Amino acid sequence: MSEKQLQAKIVIAFSQAFPERRGRLFATFQETDKGSYLTSLGLVRGVSDLLYVTAYGELVGIELKEPGSKHKSDHVREQAEWLMKVPAKGYFCTSLEMFWKIIEGEEGIDPEWVLDDMGDKKTYVFK
Repeated sequence: MSEKQLQAKIVIAFSQAFPERRGRLFATFQETDKGSYLTSLGLVRGVSDLLYVTAYGELVGIELKEPGSKHKSDHVREQAEWLMKVPAKGYFCTSLEMFWKIIEGEEGIDPEWVLDDMGDKKTYVFK
């Protein structure tokens, strides 16, 4: 399953399970071929794929990754640093089951752990 398919599966499952929470889970649409133009309009590199607002108003960043997918380490590093810096909580997520745990207040894949595991590799594979 691709990242886009995982994202669609998560958004649909969430909207079906929690129609009353409409608007509290939303996408950021970071991947584009108009990067420099959108940067001038406020696009920020590294922002997670999904953002969730908890019942307490806390922002949770959720960066989706296809299990086994290979990524440039510089890009993953930007994402991890954003997840640790901006939202109250932020995680990498590789499945619908992990997404449910994240929004229930448990954890996903810790971005600090990813940075430590990545070290100085040029590419990183999410397991």
